[in-house]
Amino acid sequence: MRTSTTVGHVMTREVITATPATSFKDLVGMIVTDRVSAVPVVSPEGGLLGVVTEADLLCRQAHQDDHLDAACPHFAGHLTREDWRKAAAQTAATLMSAAPRTTTPGATLPEVARLLTTSGVRRLFVLEGAHLVGVVARRDLLRTFLRTDEDLRADVDHTVFEDALHADKNNVLASVEHGVVLLTGRLEYEADVATAERLALAVPGVVGVRNRMDFVWQGEGPQHAAG
Repeated sequence: MRTSTTVGHVMTREVITATPATSFKDLVGMIVTDRVSAVPVVSPEGGLLGVVTEADLLCRQAHQDDHLDAACPHFAGHLTREDWRKAAAQTAATLMSAAPRTTTPGATLPEVARLLTTSGVRRLFVLEGAHLVGVVARRDLLRTFLRTDEDLRADVDHTVFEDALHADKNNVLASVEHGVVLLTGRLEYEADVATAERLALAVPGVVGVRNRMDFVWQGEGPQHAAG
């Protein structure tokens, strides 16, 4: 079974959402009951306004022994002021962090993986235009590595040898063990051998590629790919 490399095919479409008026207690219920780490806050039109995370809600406990009905001390730094605001908040509108990280359904999995890795966030909200249509988390990307070896082999055969290189199936072979692809056989050009390796490595769920392919170049006989 082939797997697309876009966010739209791996994202969660049924997203638990809140409105600006959702209460603190209801937000806690969503996170605990539905086992999510964050709840997006949306407008009546479905636009993304912000996000409430577990950390936002924990601010209340962190400052439980403070006088939350008093004003935040003037000497407090930005982070302390922000925590103080969240600790006293009672609705999503006053709890949420604005401008959460977003992506689109057409973004590729490598693009999203890089963004999740460099930004340190655990999930990206998926927007189509201005509307929230899904959420993609780190675990959604990791699920591609649970594909079976047979699925990966079939995907490599189709996307690499058939679609991209139009290779003679009698001259090439892809085998997969624990997600690692072994490429053997012969292609016509040296560049095709390099392309086969690059495309096989890009197949979702592939852990690595061992390239043992030969190539034929200007009648000089079979050559062996480096590596």
